[in-house]
Amino acid sequence: MIFKRLAQAAAAALALTAAAPGSAQQVLKVGSTPTGVPFTFLDTKTNSIQGVMVDLVTEIGKDAGFQVQIEPMQFSTLIASLTSNKIDIISAAMFATAAR
Repeated sequence: MIFKRLAQAAAAALALTAAAPGSAQQVLKVGSTPTGVPFTFLDTKTNSIQGVMVDLVTEIGKDAGFQVQIEPMQFSTLIASLTSNKIDIISAAMFATAAR
């Protein structure tokens, strides 16, 4: 149920900021961590972050007309990076808390 709500919220956020038809495809910077198997992890063969959360945000981005760029970072910097506009969205295993 929580996963479904997160997916719906991500889709809604992406849809609200979708690029206008005919314009260049907008790049969505996605903050993610390489330490949350199976949600996000470092694939040593490709040296890229992979996992369920990456797959989800990539597919939502495609559907909304965005190109997705995964930005690897430490878990502790995700929220600060989002609030300082270094990234556009977080795609990582993160529990909802009152502070978040």
